[in-house]
Amino acid sequence: MLQGMLIGSSKTTLYFFLLLYRKSAKTRRVTQRKPSSGPVCLLCLREPGDPEKLGEFLQKDNLSVHYFCLILSSKLPQRGQSNRGFHGFLPEDIKKEASRASRKICFVCKKKGAAIKCQKDHCVKNFHLPCGQERGCLSQFFGEYKSFCEEHRPTQDIQWGNVGEEGCTLCCEELSQASVENIQSPCCSQTVYHRACIQKYAHTSAKHFFKCPHCNNREEFPQEMLRMGIHIPDRDAAWELEPGAFSELYQRYQHCDVPVCLHEQGRDSFEDEGRWSLILCATCGSQGTHRDCSFLRSNSKKWECKECAPSAEVTDYIPDNSGDIPCCSSTFYSGGRFCRDNSLEGHLGPSWTDWLGPSLLEKPESSGGRRGHSWRS
Repeated sequence: MLQGMLIGSSKTTLYFFLLLYRKSAKTRRVTQRKPSSGPVCLLCLREPGDPEKLGEFLQKDNLSVHYFCLILSSKLPQRGQSNRGFHGFLPEDIKKEASRASRKICFVCKKKGAAIKCQKDHCVKNFHLPCGQERGCLSQFFGEYKSFCEEHRPTQDIQWGNVGEEGCTLCCEELSQASVENIQSPCCSQTVYHRACIQKYAHTSAKHFFKCPHCNNREEFPQEMLRMGIHIPDRDAAWELEPGAFSELYQRYQHCDVPVCLHEQGRDSFEDEGRWSLILCATCGSQGTHRDCSFLRSNSKKWECKECAPSAEVTDYIPDNSGDIPCCSSTFYSGGRFCRDNSLEGHLGPSWTDWLGPSLLEKPESSGGRRGHSWRS
């Protein structure tokens, strides 16, 4: 009997030590990091990483920091102008903050160097920015730039019963109802997004184009996204920062579009002056003609394409009273294409009201036509 008790006791002791070993191994897996071969952030000891999560990786004078680590560090002042140090954060202040953080232990990875503290009263949790993001902590990018642990972070009361489609509007992927990484729109209560999708959208559109993807709300939506920890950069949109984004706007149209081009070297060839100079449409500018191809005068500088000029038809019928109709000497018809020389607009002939009969100037109401239009006689 005593032998059985000893055997049972040894099994219990062995099981206890096995549990301790598993816990110790798990802790080692969490805290151990791969040695970095490149520069790391002085305030979180991590490599550059994703700019949408950690901000721009800044390097100067053998000092490397994430932009978000700078603005979210609990005791780091911004004492300089924006053109000094790192956006106004001086190198000596950054080193001093790193020294302070070296005495703070991250509650996630259990390592020192945690520069961010939960701003909830009486909460003593400190964490590295990447560790806090992995655990569900939240940082706000406005006002005092506060950070909160997963227990004290701002939340939303998402009523899933009222959500029309249980999928992210931006990526169309399924939403997890238990995840804290979902954000509900304040203006469209039946719309829920992934946090990562909203952050990518904000990083692309930036401050001046960030709005509700559903209803284009520019007031409630950005304010709620800021409260829920979305970083909205104060810069131009990403598509405006691309090299040569507007280069096509500076290109002048260089093609003759008349039905029959008379230039021997083709439609894409032209001269700066003379009979083969290229004249663009004075209205749209998206079509052109050689001066000779539209029989324009040498002093004519204006021309309109078929789409912009008033419509007209060419007929072989000449009315008996053609002598009463002013001659359209400035109009040229070529292959059904109507081109107008606007250089003669200052020398107009008689008004159309002088030669049209009175019966054609009657109001629609008196001649049985459509109503609701304003006519002048």
